[in-house]
Formats: sequence, C-alpha cells, structure tokens
Amino acid sequence: MTVTINAVHKDEPNSNAKTDKVVLLDGRIIELSIGRLLKVVDRDGNLRSLNFDILSLGNTLHESMYRAIKNTLSTHSLSYNTTILSAVSNWFQLPEMASKTQIDISEINRLNEISANYRPFVIPLLRRISALGMPGLSAQVYDFLEHPFKWEEQGTGAYFGLLTNDPERGALTEQEIHNIHHQLNRAFSSGAIDQADYTICWFFIGTGVRPAQAHRMKKKDVIIHDRNGMEVTLRVPLAKGEMTTSQEYWVRRAPTVLAECLINYLDAYPSADDAGTDDPLFTEPSSNALGQRMSSIIRKLNTYSERLGTKIAITPYRFRYTLATRALAQGASDYEVARLLTHRSTSCIQYYRASMPELQNPIREALGKEMSYFARAFQGKAISGLHEATRAGDPDAVISDFMRLMGMPVGACGTRAECHQNAPVACLAGCAHFEPLLSAPWEALMASLVEDQELETEPRIRQINHSAMSAIQQIITIRDTSEEAI
Repeated sequence: MTVTINAVHKDEPNSNAKTDKVVLLDGRIIELSIGRLLKVVDRDGNLRSLNFDILSLGNTLHESMYRAIKNTLSTHSLSYNTTILSAVSNWFQLPEMASKTQIDISEINRLNEISANYRPFVIPLLRRISALGMPGLSAQVYDFLEHPFKWEEQGTGAYFGLLTNDPERGALTEQEIHNIHHQLNRAFSSGAIDQADYTICWFFIGTGVRPAQAHRMKKKDVIIHDRNGMEVTLRVPLAKGEMTTSQEYWVRRAPTVLAECLINYLDAYPSADDAGTDDPLFTEPSSNALGQRMSSIIRKLNTYSERLGTKIAITPYRFRYTLATRALAQGASDYEVARLLTHRSTSCIQYYRASMPELQNPIREALGKEMSYFARAFQGKAISGLHEATRAGDPDAVISDFMRLMGMPVGACGTRAECHQNAPVACLAGCAHFEPLLSAPWEALMASLVEDQELETEPRIRQINHSAMSAIQQIITIRDTSEEAI
C-alpha cells in the first residue's frame, strides 16, 4: 500500500523534483521528494512531519542529505527520521549555515549552538553521507567521521563531545546497555556463544578499554587473587603517551561479572605449558580483528534500541563512552574518569562533561523549606541493603565507585539535591545525606585511598582522603559490631 498524506510544496523551484517511493520500517510505502514537507501517521497513530522542505534541489549538501535519509527511512523508525530532519532544520537556521553546500569542521562545531536534544542526530546523518561517498563534506570532516577515536584526546576534542551523544556511535542508554546484557547472558546460557566470545564481550563492557589495549594484554596481566571471591586485578597497557622504551600499565580491579568470565576463560583455554603466561590473552591477529569480533558477536544477538527503533549499533568504543559518562553522572572527578579510561591527562574529560548538559548546571539548593524537606528525608544510618535506603527503588539514589571498585555500589544518597561531587569520597568526607552500604568492600576502598594519599603531594587533597578514610573506619566498626550482635 502506498501512503501519501499532506504532501506540501515548499516553493516552485523544487516542484520539478522527482518523486521517490520508499518502504518504511513497518512495510508501508510512502512517496516523497526533496523540497516538500510530508506528514505521515506512524503505526501508533501519531502524525509525523518529514521536513524535506528545508532541503533544496541543486544544493549538493542538501541532495546528499536527502539521499541518505531516504535510506534511513527503511532501516530506522519514523520518529527517529523526523527528529533527524528537525535537528538539521535547527542547524540550518543558524545565520552561518545559510546556503552552505559543504560542511567543514567549523560547521560541525556550530552544532554546539543548537538544542542539546538535537545535536546527537546530525552526526549519524553526516556519517551516512561519508559512507556513501557523496559530496558535501570536507576532507577533514570525512576523517573525523571515519576515525572519531583519533579526536578523543586532541585539542580539537570539543567536537568529540558531539560524538559521545551520537545515538549510533556514542554512549549507550540504560535501556540499550541492559538489553545487551540480557541478550548476551541469554546467548551464553543457551550455548549460542562460547566462553571465549562471552568473555571478549564482557571484557569491553566491563573495562571500556580500546581494542589496541585489549590486544596487547597477556594472560599474565590477569591476576587472580581469590577464585571463590571473584577478586581479579587487570594490568591494562597504556595505549597513548610519550615515546617510551617499555610498556607502561595501570592496574585496576575487574568487576565481578568480568572476573568470573576471565577465571572461567583461562580455565577453559589454558596455555600449552606452565610458562605460557606470556601468551596473548586473546588470540586475534590484530586489534582491529579483536574489535570486529566483539562487534560481530553482539550484532548477531536480538538486541533492540528504543530510540532507534531497530537493533543496537555496536563498536568497542561505545562501551568506553558509556563507562565515562556513567562515571561522571555518578559524581566521579575528572582525574578518576581519566584514570578509568587510561588517559595520562584529564584534558579530554571536559568534552565528556560538555556532552552531558545535566552536569553543567548543578542545582544549588536554597536554604529554607526545600532543605528542611531533605533534612527530614535523611535517616542518619548505615544500611544493610539498598532496600533500606531513604530512596529505595530509585536507581538514581545508588552511589557507586567507578574509580576504585569499577562501579560497585557503596551506598545511597538520601536527598534529591544534585551536587555532582566526587562520589563516594566527598560523600564519606562529610555529607549528612550519605547512607553507607554495610556490605560494600570497605577494606578494598580504604586500601585504594591509602595508596592515593601516599602519591598525593597537595596537603588539602590529602586531607580529603583522610576524612573519607576516617568515615570508612567508622562504617567498618558499625558493620563488625552489627555482625557480632547477630
């Protein structure tokens, strides 16, 4: 069935544009042409506007955009495509964008001037133009779109912030990451994927490392401390930095699910001899092959993205961006996120923060009625489980430590005030709303803070850790006393 509803001419010059028939994701056929506004009712009964009237026949950039969106209409939801055109419309309304026939980096940067809700939807469109080899993009933009990871730590990294929110290449939403976890676990439990595939996927999900770093790791870089307690430390090679004669590493604790994967993986694929710990952790011949293997595994799963209306697009870097943005949202400092990502400096973290508008203007709660409400909400006690928290059932209340404990929960926040401080150290250092979880690995956190304090030369920073360490000791005392009473 062909559906054409309220096709409206924008202007006379484009009325000679040919009409194209396109099959939508739901199987319906619509007719459209460049320069015309088209309104279509989606399968949920909502009227959607396809603003092709913002594009002009004869403009090479506009014609490339039109051709790219024609393809997307068959592979992505109608809602997603209407949002793309609305985003482009906002972009084109900037005075500097009038009648542009080619996009350069300066025009990419102007995306930061439009609504934050629209910015992520333009980059995927430009990427399709690049992939199809169509005109309208400069050589530098082609490079940016094809090799975004090269821009992560460059001085021009402001554009990288746009990529972090890219719905097809950037950080994953909560719905998407949970869907991937579910489908991955289901495939492994049913035998659809083996232990090696399962471990490779969880390695990227749990660490956010670059494929080059994962490819350089040896079996000896997985240090198993406690098999029953699933305590595993990873020596992660640094991928960038000054020229050095030897490989440098940062050590980090593996999250529990990854620790279990790695223990089982090393048991299932032992070295040929006892001295085989120098064997590579993963057997792919190159970092590209390793990254492609992970992407291929997840692409075969029955994943679903609510915002795209189709399967979740996967690259190893998406898990990296997700780790960084979630850590920032949990209150991690720039230093902590830089260390999570194995960066030598914090220079690029500002671009991750720039990609998260909700972190830009922390709410400064006023004194008075609102604060008295928060004061009443606080229970002033340690909790044995998150179900005892003041905001039990609210995932935003959970406080996790991404820097030292790889996202393990250590407590809950008893207030809805948004402080975006360095959680959980700032929480421990004197926040009256922090509700510590007695079952958290406080000894491990204490040991990490001691190590950090020994490396820190700034007295004021050392004092922050000292206050947090004193709080941890009190929590440990409360926990031990509670256990003795039982």
